[in-house]
Amino acid sequence: MNKLRIGFPLARGGGGPTIFMRRLKDAVCEDGLAITSHFFDPRVDILVCANVIRNPWRKPYVLRLDGIAFDLTLGNDELNKRNLPIFKGIDKSSGLIFQSAFDKRLISSFHSLPNSPSIIIPNGVDLNAFKPVGTNLRSALGIKPEELVFLTSAKWRKHKRLDSVIEGFEAFCQVTKKPAHLLILGEVDKEIEHLPLGARIIGHIDPSELPQWYRTADIYLFFSWLDHCPNTVVEALASALPVLCTNQGGTRELVELTNGGIVLEVDNDFEFKEVELYKPPKPRQDLIVKGMQDIVAKKEQISAGINRETVGIQSVASRYVEFIKTINQLKTQ
Repeated sequence: MNKLRIGFPLARGGGGPTIFMRRLKDAVCEDGLAITSHFFDPRVDILVCANVIRNPWRKPYVLRLDGIAFDLTLGNDELNKRNLPIFKGIDKSSGLIFQSAFDKRLISSFHSLPNSPSIIIPNGVDLNAFKPVGTNLRSALGIKPEELVFLTSAKWRKHKRLDSVIEGFEAFCQVTKKPAHLLILGEVDKEIEHLPLGARIIGHIDPSELPQWYRTADIYLFFSWLDHCPNTVVEALASALPVLCTNQGGTRELVELTNGGIVLEVDNDFEFKEVELYKPPKPRQDLIVKGMQDIVAKKEQISAGINRETVGIQSVASRYVEFIKTINQLKTQ
């Protein structure tokens, strides 16, 4: 039987969806799961896309969804402008892939989903790159082997709650009275007025250099509000790095799915409606400090028990291909 030929979008830019789709295409190709091609190849059987683009050959497509706009401050006109193309893409798709149950519930709260098949598959990374064993940067950073290192990473915007990470770290150090380090990766959207002792802003890191940063740390902190399926948390879990996260959004699903850390119950239940995304609630600092103490005490046990395979790109790619094959069979019957 001929292998399925899957069309992928051309990978441009460096955003989360683009990074993941590039990883997915490479994994499908390298593992021989299917033949990969670009969107405009007339020989493709079916397309998989992260957003709806031109489809000149009118091929069936599976839509991998990356959330929708629900920031109240955008106003109805802008929300409609951003979301209507997504909703049209959903309606015309042959199948839907959601990154998390949170993602599916959010989208279905704003738009009725069609009867076409759907599945929830988290993002994945290369486990040969993101792994617990290998070089780290402790020596280069002047950090002693026995010193505690926290890591956090994002494209920092207000809903990512970097302030809460920094304040929680400072409070933790004051309570424990032990030296510790906080490494902050990613572009920061504003000047940090106060950076406590031990905290460093590293800034943007080339993706090829990320694995050694995860291996430098003992614990990963991620307090973002209403994230769908953050790649950076996937990278931490693949690196067997225990994760301390907050409870709203899709992040908790990643942590629970992999037995990868502790979820802080600090935020009220999300009502799945428009909100002021960039005015997130402030989590209680005492709960953050308690969570940090708990995860420090259990870090070796948690690290040893993380199910890395769940977020391995090979496993994720296999699930994608099996779902896409099912869709293609339904379309050809």
